[in-house]
Amino acid sequence: MMSLQFLNYYIFKDSLNQISGIKEVEITNQMLFKYALFYNVTDYYAMLNPFKKDHYQISKQLKSDKGISFLRECMEEASKNENQNQKFFCYLLAISRCVEEHFAPYIKAQASKIKPKIYWEKMIDSYYFNKYEKMPLAKVNVADYFYDSFQLTEEDYELLALPMKRVFGFFCTKTYYAHSYEQAALFFNYFANSKTGLKRIPLFFYDVFLNHRKGKRKASTYLYSKKIDTTVLNLAKKEYNLDGEIKSFNCDEIYQQTLKDIRSLCYALNDYFNFDNWKSFLRYYHLPNEK
Repeated sequence: MMSLQFLNYYIFKDSLNQISGIKEVEITNQMLFKYALFYNVTDYYAMLNPFKKDHYQISKQLKSDKGISFLRECMEEASKNENQNQKFFCYLLAISRCVEEHFAPYIKAQASKIKPKIYWEKMIDSYYFNKYEKMPLAKVNVADYFYDSFQLTEEDYELLALPMKRVFGFFCTKTYYAHSYEQAALFFNYFANSKTGLKRIPLFFYDVFLNHRKGKRKASTYLYSKKIDTTVLNLAKKEYNLDGEIKSFNCDEIYQQTLKDIRSLCYALNDYFNFDNWKSFLRYYHLPNEK
């Protein structure tokens, strides 16, 4: 997913009370948004370049089974370094994966050609931003609103380097992520909002003349809408088919269910960081017990 960074951000904030044993970490909105971006930030890597491809596609790999191995490597590194900020990053990385597991099936079950996946993601993000900030996302310059959120620190890179190499065989972490965050800042600065709607014109022509690569997102989908499509939120609780089962959950119910699951997830990470015990982690991810 390219969107849902705002959904991640608010779930982070609502989950902080589940994290124990993390001391002396200065938690700011900018820090939380930086890590809310992390799970999908490499989707911005070759954002509007019609020729440059992302051969690594780490965001997709983080969502695979390798993502759990990567999380575990990060936890071991953070514990070995006795670094509270790095431990905190591990919690947020795990929470992002949990958000994905709850919301991706809901979106996939209902997305269509008329309302594709990115449309649903942007509407959900807009809804939660408006709900918590009391203003439309389409009118906000996010790069200013979450200033200082668009670059990883040396401490972040130090944590990522070894797990990336071990799990993915990935040797250019710093350059890759630095560029991805720069592109994300560019997106939020220039492409995410348009008070007049005039930005739709150059983005339309970009799509017509340059943006033809298969699987590449159309630039005309980049702008956030001023109006929220409430059918996406399913507040009326209409039924839909999810993997052969009829469901009627709305976004707020899925949000609350995600928070409930995060309690179990954070307990598993607390168990490791506080007691060096992997049992809860293995049980949570349905992995075999270790001797």
